[in-house]
Parts: sequence; structure tokens; C-alpha cells
Amino acid sequence: MSRLEDIREKLYRRKEEEAPAPRPETLPPRTREEQVAHIWASRTPPESLPNNIPPPYVRKRRISTLTLVAIGAVMVIGLGAIIGYLVLFPSTEVLLEIFGPSQVSAGEPTVITVRIANHSGVKLIDGALTITFPEGTLVGDQLDSSPGLIREKIEVPDIPAQGVFEKEIRVKLLGAVNQSLTVTGLYLYRPENVSSRLTRRSELVTAISRVPIALTLDAPERVSSGQEVSIGVGVDAEASFPFQDMTLEVGFPSGFEFTSADPAPAQDSRNLWPLGALEPGSSQKITIRGILKGDPEEVKPFHLRVGRFQAVTQSWLVLTEETAGPAIASPFLFTRTTLGGSRGGAVTPGGEISGSVFFKNNLPEPIQNVTITLTFPEKLAELGRVRVEGGFYDVVRRAIVWNPASEKRLGELGPGEEGILSFSLAIKPSLPIRSITDKNFVFLVRTIISSASPPPEYRGVDLTYEDSAEFKIDSWLTLSARASFHDSPVVNSGPLPPKVRQVTTYTVFLQLSSGPNDHRDVEVRGQLGGGVEWRGDLRVDSGEISFNPASQEFTWKIRELPAATGILRPQSTAILQVAMTPAENQVNRSPVLVKGIIARGIDTFTANEHASAVYDLTTELPKDPKSRSDEWLVVP
Repeated sequence: MSRLEDIREKLYRRKEEEAPAPRPETLPPRTREEQVAHIWASRTPPESLPNNIPPPYVRKRRISTLTLVAIGAVMVIGLGAIIGYLVLFPSTEVLLEIFGPSQVSAGEPTVITVRIANHSGVKLIDGALTITFPEGTLVGDQLDSSPGLIREKIEVPDIPAQGVFEKEIRVKLLGAVNQSLTVTGLYLYRPENVSSRLTRRSELVTAISRVPIALTLDAPERVSSGQEVSIGVGVDAEASFPFQDMTLEVGFPSGFEFTSADPAPAQDSRNLWPLGALEPGSSQKITIRGILKGDPEEVKPFHLRVGRFQAVTQSWLVLTEETAGPAIASPFLFTRTTLGGSRGGAVTPGGEISGSVFFKNNLPEPIQNVTITLTFPEKLAELGRVRVEGGFYDVVRRAIVWNPASEKRLGELGPGEEGILSFSLAIKPSLPIRSITDKNFVFLVRTIISSASPPPEYRGVDLTYEDSAEFKIDSWLTLSARASFHDSPVVNSGPLPPKVRQVTTYTVFLQLSSGPNDHRDVEVRGQLGGGVEWRGDLRVDSGEISFNPASQEFTWKIRELPAATGILRPQSTAILQVAMTPAENQVNRSPVLVKGIIARGIDTFTANEHASAVYDLTTELPKDPKSRSDEWLVVP
């Protein structure tokens, strides 16, 4: 038997008492090799043992795997139980509810009930409840509330298993009619057998059904445009309890010019009246006076509101609002004038403007001999360019006139009859600016319609109606630029005419002027030409200049450019210096020194943006009095 076979036999040999060797007489007469094979076959190695009896080393490994699986299962089950307890326990075993009416009257005492039910078999400890009320809520006997959401904290005692905790909170909710209000609750607690605190949330939604404060506005139904009106505002408290710290605001319509009020509004305000406490059954009245202007049939609403006003934050807690107001009555005779199709805005000096006059007879009777006159500031218009269709310019009245002699339609206007008259004019390109106060000019157009023959039923009644339209006259912004060599505050250097690959310096002058209005945020931009170098600014009257070497651009910024700059005031000037080095391909040419020069600014009176651009500056120097044309082109 080989050594390997001996090792195998020892490895699988059983103890004598467990597996005695076969008797020699049972062995068949075989060769030695056959006998060895028979002996090996008669023994039962570990691999041939029954499946349910694993060998020792296999059994040990299988036990370790099963142990790990069991431990993992226990951990998963335990973790699931903890998660399930923490998640499902609060939602199924602890109930937080908030009860109250679905609708309330603003400021009326209301009871909000909070209920916590513990349906679990575990005591709830360390409880705390926070109730959040909407802004303006008064809790308990409070007379005033702080701005923002109101939070009420309630200590909750331990709730035993199957126990209930209830708390009633008396509040007054404030808000406008139909406003939805939300009361929210947050309950923090800890089950006795859990170390973590858990939460429950709930909310109550209610709405304001009534506000026991009445607002009234006493005003005429219809007023004539330009008429002085008196508006009465009443505030009546209909509740059985006081409303503290109330304020009235009156929003004025467009076209209303406030003149006075009784009582006077709050200091530094024209439309706020502190009312203080509105006691039960109290009534306050405010009278407001002013002039109301508008177009016929235009409604002029006054917006009233009462509530708590926070002056610091300029915020409102509105309790009640009301909007009402008169309408502008249609006059018996009506006219309306437009310039360029507009009733306002800005007009440009020097440009021709087309105008139209609409007229109508609102009387139920025909009216005869109607005259329409239109006036405008003569000193601002070019009278030689006034054109009137069906009318004429009357130098005595200083007005455009349409009458039955010039316009047959005005001989008689039937009930409801209307029409349009046309004209054109031009604003002077140069306005009369004689002092620094001559600025912000207004072009006011007034149109009057009247009749010398009113119907018999309306004799003694003033049928005259006046319409006015106001237009702001736009300003202008003018930029001028020139390049120079000889005429310069510093001595320039280099050859003239400029030579290839040799440096010649030049001076650049930029000047700004303005019209009748101030300008703000003025910027002048330009870019150096190819082969041109920035040498810096030599003088700047106002503002400042910056240069961007990457883009080769410079910017001159002026925050404010006064009106009449270049007229009554000197032009605003900036002087720069640049250097030019020509290339061979520029021979017999005049290279660009500065290009894309443009100025922009905002008219502070009309809010229009103005721009002015100039031609590129080259080595041609026609505005340098000492320069000759033979010095302008590049030479080799």
C-alpha cells in the first residue's frame, strides 16, 4: 500500500469498538490489489453517510449560518416592532381634536375646545400643547393682541390609559367677512414605556360670517368735473363689546384733490384717521372735502376700510371694507381734446402734432349756434405751423375757433349728435429758457364748448363746458465730439501726418448739453479703434471716466445733468488722450481713433430715455483750427 493510501486509511479509520475490521475468512481469494479495494469499499467514509447526519465540520458551519439568520430575523422583527410602535401608536391610539363653530362673528366671544383622547393601554406623560390662533385673536380677557400669529401654550397633565384631557379656551377672532381662519394644535407627549417624544397635530377651520362694524359713505350720485365735493364717512359699532385700537383709511380716487377734513387726519397723513376704541353703540363721522375731476360717466370710487394698522410695518388687519363714490356727470354740451391720440404724456419740441376735438350734444333738445375754442401756450408753439380744419386761429382770442360760420355742423346739433374736429400744431424746437427756473414746461390745452342760442327750456342754465388736457414737454440730450492735435490742453507728440509704426498722440473732446429738463444716470460710451492706445483722461467737469482694457471701451458716467446745460450753463466736458500707431495697410487712410460714441440719459420730468450719437473720430481733424488736411492721412 502506498503512503497516500495509508494516510487516507488513517483519516477515515473508525475506533475498534465502533467498526471492527472484517474477518480474513470472509475475504474472497483475490489479488492484493483487489483485497485492498474490497477493504476500502467495505468501509463507510464520511461522504457516504446518510444525508441527515452531516459530518462534524459541515454541521458546525451550518449551525453558525442558522444562528446568524435567526439573530437577523429577531433584529428585523424587533426593529419593525419599534417602528410600528412609534408610527402606528400615535395615529391609532392618541387622538387630538379641536372643536369650535364653523362660522363666527368678528370679535364675538367664542369657545374653542381642545380634546386629547388616550385610547392606548399606556399612560401619556410629559405632555405639552401649543394652540396657534390667527392674527388679531384675543385670548381670554385680553383687550389687545400683538401682531402676527398668536400662540397659546398649555401644560397637559399625565393622561392615564383610556383617559381624556379637555380644555376650553375663550377667544375673540377678528377678520373680514367671508375670511377663512385656521386654528392649529400641536401636542407633544411621551408614552410611559418609550423614551422618545411623539407628536399629534390637528386644526379647526372657521369663517367670519359677520363684522359688527358698519361703514357708510355719503356722497352725491353725480358731480361735474372740477366741482368741489363733500364726502361723509360714517363708522358705527354694532357689537356688544369694544373694538380696540381701530383705524379708518380712505383711499381717494384718481382726479381727487384733497383740501380739508373734519376731524383732521392723522399727522403726516391725508387719508388715515385713528378711531381708538369703538365702544358698543358708538358712532363716528368724518367729513372730507376736495375737488373731483374726471371724464363724463367715469365712476370715482372712494375705498374705505377699518381695522388695526401697524404704522411700523405699514400692515393692516382689515375688519371691514366698503367702496362707493359718485360718477362724473355728462355735461349738457361735451367736448374732449387729444394730441397725438392721447390725453396726456409727453410731446417733443420741433415735431408736428395732430390733434382732434370730440364734441356732443347731451341735451334732449337740438341746440343752435355752438362755438368751440381751443387755447394753448403761444410762447411754446410755432404759430406759423398751426393748421385748422373747418376753423381758424383767432389772434385776438389767441385760440383756435370753430363756429357756425367756419363749420356748418355747429349751426345746429340735434339731440345726441356728435362729431370730430381736426387741427395740428408744433412745439417750438427752442423753448424760452431765460433763467435756470425755466424748466419742466407744460403744454396745457383747454377746450370750451358753448352756445349763444340755448333751447328755451335751458335759458338761464350755464351750458358751457370746459375740457383740459396737460402734456409735458420732453427735453433733449446732445453729445458733441472732436479730435485734435494742436488745439489741446497738453502737448501732443509724434509725427504729422502719422507714420507707419510710429506713435502719434491725439486729444479727444466730449461735450454734453441738455434741454429744459434735468437728466439722471447719463452715460457716454465709446471704443478705441484698432492700433489705438488709451492714455487716460485729462479733464472731467462732472462725473467720472473708467476704461476697460479688455474691450477697449471707456465710459463717462454723470449722475445728474442739470437742465439748460449748454444754454445757461457751460457744456459738461470730458477731455481724453489716445495714441495711434498706424500699420502698413493704413497708408493713405485716416484710421479710426474712437468709434461707437453714444450718450444716454433719463429725463427726470417725463421719464423718457434720450440718446445722442456722433460720427466716429479719425485722424482727420477738421475741427482743429491749426490742423491742415495734408496732416491727416497715414504715410509710409
